[in-house]
Amino acid sequence: MLFWLELNQEKAYGQIPVVGENGKVQYFIQGNLYNPNHTLYLENIAKDEIGRLFTDGCGIIASFTIDVVNHSLVGIKKLNTPNTNIFYLTQLKYIVTGSIKRGTYTFRSGFKDVADVETIVGDHGVVLVCDISKPEDVPFILLTSVLFTQWHVTPLKLPTFPPIGKKFEINPN
Repeated sequence: MLFWLELNQEKAYGQIPVVGENGKVQYFIQGNLYNPNHTLYLENIAKDEIGRLFTDGCGIIASFTIDVVNHSLVGIKKLNTPNTNIFYLTQLKYIVTGSIKRGTYTFRSGFKDVADVETIVGDHGVVLVCDISKPEDVPFILLTSVLFTQWHVTPLKLPTFPPIGKKFEINPN
């Protein structure tokens, strides 16, 4: 099963549309993770919540939890070093390895590939292409895939000195 996560904010501000193989939007991911206690939500097009991803720890090993409807909680551990990009989905026993440079990630259960995620640049921005083997893994793979990006990090808005485009007048009054 193929899914495309369109990481742009053109039409659906504040949410990421997830397009299925039929070319139609099947899910939306909304929310952010840039602060503790913030959450990402995966919803279908009827606005029914399928699952959520939230952060529950940081440090050398970042920790997240996925809560999918009618499933037990799944923990995600991420080794936080600049040289490695490794995730482990605890209850599913999937290890995720990848390359930030190439933009490719593989979910493995032992020696068997469960899903592949590739980052491509589309017409309207960055797109994550998720190729998922088993239907029951869809919410876990989609929510974990968002961790491969930096879309949820709020950019700094730094002031410029002197302010560009503004003229200052000295008013003696």
